[in-house]
Amino acid sequence: MDKNLKLNLISGNAIFFFLLKIWILTNSISAFLFLMVNDYGINGIVNNGTILFKEEFWQAVLFIACMGLVYSIPAMLILGLLIKLWTRNKVILAFISVFLVVGTFYCTGSMALKNPEMYIPSPPIIYAGIISILILIIKLDRKHTG
Repeated sequence: MDKNLKLNLISGNAIFFFLLKIWILTNSISAFLFLMVNDYGINGIVNNGTILFKEEFWQAVLFIACMGLVYSIPAMLILGLLIKLWTRNKVILAFISVFLVVGTFYCTGSMALKNPEMYIPSPPIIYAGIISILILIIKLDRKHTG
């Protein structure tokens, strides 16, 4: 069977649910890890081991995750098109997703590449690492059954 014909047999629902899992988990896990790594919160609270019990921490996680969900919509659409039209190879998709994450951070100004003195690499590194791992471990079925 022709390779392109096999790719077209992938259900749109399967791609949608695969990307939905990746999208939500990447933004949720990354927001949490980013705040844990940077001892950071909405009000600039300092982590003394009790940050997980502070309401401000969870508000910051929710806020960052929601912003990440909004900002990453174009990257998820591109990734979905690549899966449907080009490849299902997860290593290639993980590699491309790293560029999509860096591009998203660059385009939104969140990475401060435009001002190298302010560059803090942890957000794109965390997001790129998490999305790569999730792409490699989450199964992409040909058909989604629910």
